[in-house]
Amino acid sequence: MKLAKSTLFMWIELQREFYLVCCVLTLFCTGLMLKYEKSFEESAHYLSLANLALMLTPLISYVQLKFNIHAPLISQIANCCILLFCAFTYLFYCSKTPPRVKDLALHCTPFVFFLSVKVIGFHTQTELMYIIYFGLMFSYVTSIWQHAPKSSSNPLKRSKLLLITITYLVALNGLVAVSYLSQSSWTYPLWSLLNISICCYLMTFSFYAAYRINQVSKQNPQSRTKHIITEDFGTQSYYSEDVIVKQRAFQLSDSVAKDCIEKMHHLLKKEQLFLDNQLTLGQLAIRLDITQHQASELLNEHMHTSFYTLLNEHRVKHACQLLMHSKNKASITQIALDSGFNNKSSFYNEFKKQLGTTPNKWRLARQEH
Repeated sequence: MKLAKSTLFMWIELQREFYLVCCVLTLFCTGLMLKYEKSFEESAHYLSLANLALMLTPLISYVQLKFNIHAPLISQIANCCILLFCAFTYLFYCSKTPPRVKDLALHCTPFVFFLSVKVIGFHTQTELMYIIYFGLMFSYVTSIWQHAPKSSSNPLKRSKLLLITITYLVALNGLVAVSYLSQSSWTYPLWSLLNISICCYLMTFSFYAAYRINQVSKQNPQSRTKHIITEDFGTQSYYSEDVIVKQRAFQLSDSVAKDCIEKMHHLLKKEQLFLDNQLTLGQLAIRLDITQHQASELLNEHMHTSFYTLLNEHRVKHACQLLMHSKNKASITQIALDSGFNNKSSFYNEFKKQLGTTPNKWRLARQEH
């Protein structure tokens, strides 16, 4: 009997210290995430908030064990924190903007509502309240599963293990609530299992998230606020400083960018890829073996140019060679087409923009010399 009590006491002590270590480590990792996540993705703020909300569960359990408090109301309040965790996790997967007050207020409303019900009328709760509670949690999880596959650039959102773990925690939390509602003897074991699972999740994925965000930050130390220039399959869109300024996270390290630049120079100089007047940024990206977004980053951030500016520079240089050697034999229109331009008008405009004169005048001036 004494051995059993001693074992139980040691188990409770171990649980308590485990909860404390988990909370401390979660706070440390969250601090790292807040420090580096601006260079990773702006919605990562929501992941930090989700971890902090979930951390309240083992923190409350630690306080209960530390001060020997056995109040069902406190456990039920901790149970509500998982609803807040679901809301912030949903925003992490579905939002691409930094935390906004209206979004936070909207998704915190269910948590505030259920928390108020538990505090004010704890002994008058009905099964309908739990049905609504379960419905909200699992609707969040369903939405997370639907949005996660669409996130192709964020390694945290692509992690299937993270999705499965989130689903497991929500399902286990629902099982704890059902067990408590039916006054089952499994309530405390399930509640302990939930707390331990939450601690394992927080220590594992908080560290992993901080590590991934820190890695991106180290690879891209020059990440900063810039103008956004988008080029998509032959179209260009420019956003002025008054319209949009966005924090960008670079995907290419300096060494990878250097290799891609060398490969691009080969494609342009040796293979004369610019002569294809149907060439798009996507096709160039395929030749460089990178994504279209990375190709845009390579041009805009590492080469300080744009897709069409780079092509037109090579096209005009090639046209100059044709003008010098063809004399009056080839028409300007034919030279424009042979240089990769779609028409004579665009050739004239680009030629005058770069050299300050027309193709005819430039050829005559070279012939006189």
